[in-house]
Amino acid sequence: MKTFQFTKRMSALAYILLISHPLYSRPVCDDIESADTLQRTKSLNEVVVNGVGGKGNNKIGHISLSGAEINKRPALLGEHDVIKTLQSTSGVVSGTEGFAGLYVRGGETDQNLYLLDGLPLLNIYHFGGLFSTFTTHSIDKVDFYKGNFPTLFSERASSIVDVALKRPDYYNTSGTFSVGLISGQVYFTTPLKKGTSALSIALRRTWFDVFSTPALAILNATKKSAGKKTIFHYNFTDLMVKLSATDRKRNDISFLLFYGKDNFKLGNEHFDPKKSKSVYHRDLNKISWGNWGITLDYKLSLPVGNLKIQPYLSKAFASDKEENMDAMANTGSLTAITEVKPSVFQIGMKETFNFPILHGLEGEAGLQQTWYDYNVGNPIVKYSSITAQPVITPFSNHSKNGLLSGFAQFNWNIADVVQGSAGLRANRYLSKELKHWNMEPRFNITIKLPYESNVSLGYSRVAQYAQQVSSNYIYLPSDAWLPTASYVKPLVCDIYSLGYYKTFKEDFTLKGELWWKEMQNIAEFKPNTSNVTINFPWYDKLNYGKGWAYGLDLEAEGKYGRISWGVAYGLMWNWRKIPGINSGKKYPAKFDNRHKVDINLGWQINDRMELTGNWTYMTGNRLTLALYNIAPPDTYFPDAPFINPLDPWGERNDGMDYFENRNNVRIPSFHRLNLNLSVKGHFKGKLSYQWDFGLYNAYWRLNPFTVVKNYVDSEWKGDGSYRKFHTFSLLPILPSVSYTLNF
Repeated sequence: MKTFQFTKRMSALAYILLISHPLYSRPVCDDIESADTLQRTKSLNEVVVNGVGGKGNNKIGHISLSGAEINKRPALLGEHDVIKTLQSTSGVVSGTEGFAGLYVRGGETDQNLYLLDGLPLLNIYHFGGLFSTFTTHSIDKVDFYKGNFPTLFSERASSIVDVALKRPDYYNTSGTFSVGLISGQVYFTTPLKKGTSALSIALRRTWFDVFSTPALAILNATKKSAGKKTIFHYNFTDLMVKLSATDRKRNDISFLLFYGKDNFKLGNEHFDPKKSKSVYHRDLNKISWGNWGITLDYKLSLPVGNLKIQPYLSKAFASDKEENMDAMANTGSLTAITEVKPSVFQIGMKETFNFPILHGLEGEAGLQQTWYDYNVGNPIVKYSSITAQPVITPFSNHSKNGLLSGFAQFNWNIADVVQGSAGLRANRYLSKELKHWNMEPRFNITIKLPYESNVSLGYSRVAQYAQQVSSNYIYLPSDAWLPTASYVKPLVCDIYSLGYYKTFKEDFTLKGELWWKEMQNIAEFKPNTSNVTINFPWYDKLNYGKGWAYGLDLEAEGKYGRISWGVAYGLMWNWRKIPGINSGKKYPAKFDNRHKVDINLGWQINDRMELTGNWTYMTGNRLTLALYNIAPPDTYFPDAPFINPLDPWGERNDGMDYFENRNNVRIPSFHRLNLNLSVKGHFKGKLSYQWDFGLYNAYWRLNPFTVVKNYVDSEWKGDGSYRKFHTFSLLPILPSVSYTLNF
């Protein structure tokens, strides 16, 4: 049985990006002829960059962005993206170069809660994280909490991404149609009954498959005589339908339907050139993933306050199916099919009541009830041969549990001098195996100081009951969500923040935040174990430990004439200590990125043209790399670092990889410049248009994706064989163009 290989996914990505060379390789060090190109160095030329940065406001740990701002940012292949915009803020790193991961202040990518008008979504990425599932033309604003959480939110330890959709227009019909290199999207809104009800629809669909299919057919035609065939197909779809209504008493009701799905297929076949249907070898992977969900949002205006009731249900799903077929002359045909189908179904309701108490004092209280059904995706292996027995894991795929929550928060404003909030959230977790009570206190206070400045202090505790454990560096849809709190205590995170904010003349603001985060019960796979290991249940594959992270966020923004600018700088440390991993000693997390700088510029050239740019620098990620090799038992092998893996008889003996500790090497830093030029115009009437010309990675910086070790055999030149370490890069310069029509 074969498992789905990471290299297959990366080769598919090369197809998507239409790169003529799938991967670019170069030595890590300048001296490529040295016998040990990495030597004993643990950190590879880290550059310290000091600056200030980011987009923010004077609420501690909170950023708000409008949909218009997101659509102005430079984009990969013309696809403006919520997550990539948030990556350009301080304290947030992207993970792997070019992908839409979100690692907030030392957290993992599964520690972010994504809400679409209050509807929770789990699979928010297209194609391993290149783009997110949110269509930007339908977005009103995004509230991003990375430190001080309101008691309204819970269940994720690092951040809240609260995406609010545009309210359908009750009086006019309007919309936006956009066409890019790989997809098209449309947003349309119209009143149903003028002034009281309206409908909006957002649809995005890639047409990459429309162009790739004939190109692949031509490629396979050239290989037909050799009996070879390449199989590839990819597409994604996002659909959102929102229906809203109101009455004269300001009571509102809205209904939201969301659906998003990716379909991906990659493989190859070998067949008899004379009989193309006679296939004797096949390696094929089929993956699909996505979300669907519905929610009803009812807001009732009462004399004593406002009541909001929101029932919802959603499902995140994935299917990873691999087929391996070999037809051998003596034994006949043997086909092995391995399938993993993780999913999470949730149904719940949230009731929130906001009420005034005194002048400058108001309260918020509510309840939330959620029921979960986790399919942990234990692998199923089947064989077509009558001589092979099916391998089906005996462990249950499903885990069902519930979460009951109550929360209350008081917000105050004393003469615009002292502002803040204090609250508590109580959670009762229910499962067949374990039950928990967890209390989550939240507190923040802001004191106004002279000279247009203020200082803030905040604390939040959050409990997370499920974790998406992964051994990869990019998001994979087959990574299952595991209800870890059913067998151990939940992941608990304490976040401490101290901030200072200053407003200067001429639209210049400065913001700085010191933060400290402590995490308990972080899950990691045990060594040599992954989600597809079938020998024992998932809860026996995990080790649990603690993590902590701390740092400084600096952000500045301003405007001078037609030029607007923003700078974000993050200084971060990120550590883990988990029994059973790294001999129980502390080690840096894989995304322990010490420095990160983002510079955003916008130049309004004239009323029709605007140029925007984003330059990003980030200290490299960490990975576990065997710097040395040691002798296997009873085998002669020289000690490191003076290693000659070529034995006297000319037979290779590379020895055994020796790993000093986990995440022992930092790959080189990366930096990148993205540019976007927007040209606007008008037709007669209400029609307007916009051209966007983008350049991703404008100066063609081949940023390192990972580092690999191989051996170069110089045979009898006197130095035997030696190790060489190479970085692999993925994304070269990528131009894009898109056209948007507003009607």
